[in-house]
Amino acid sequence: MISDRSIYFVVVLVAVLAALGTAVAYYYLRYRRRRRFPYGNWESLLARLSAVDRDKIALISQNLLNESGSWRIDEDDSDLNATQNLSLIGGLKGLEVMERNCAVLVDLAFYVQQWYPEASVVAEQLRLNAREVGWHVGRLKSAAQTGKLEIFFSDYAQPAITTYYLMTRRVLALYERYNLPGLGDLQRAI
Repeated sequence: MISDRSIYFVVVLVAVLAALGTAVAYYYLRYRRRRRFPYGNWESLLARLSAVDRDKIALISQNLLNESGSWRIDEDDSDLNATQNLSLIGGLKGLEVMERNCAVLVDLAFYVQQWYPEASVVAEQLRLNAREVGWHVGRLKSAAQTGKLEIFFSDYAQPAITTYYLMTRRVLALYERYNLPGLGDLQRAI
């Protein structure tokens, strides 16, 4: 004869297994949905971009780029000094905004890669550039903690800003190359 304790045990066991099965099914379906494109849709990507002053970024970047858009050999002939750059970009907070935007630029390239696998080269270059910008910003955060931000700002900020500027140009060129429908929105957001 089956005792009442055994019946309760079986009922609780079935309830726990049902809850566990429901949780597994939920997370599996969520994983599959996010795996297709883990960063959301187009609107959510653009919404993640924070506003930066494009003109000031271009002005600072032009000091390190020659007419062809490549890096100058001698970076010391900049027309702007560290204090001017610091005020133009908004200090360390402005650089942190650019660092967050770098991750979005990589995601934008990955978004294109979903339909055009050859865009993976650009996406990988953007990932490397984003790491470089993060490295420069990290150095500046350390300098700020020691009170030497203005001393190291030109050494780390200007290359980070210029790298960010080039990243935005690469993303725009990628979207222009494939004539993607969100190009106008992207041009306004970057």
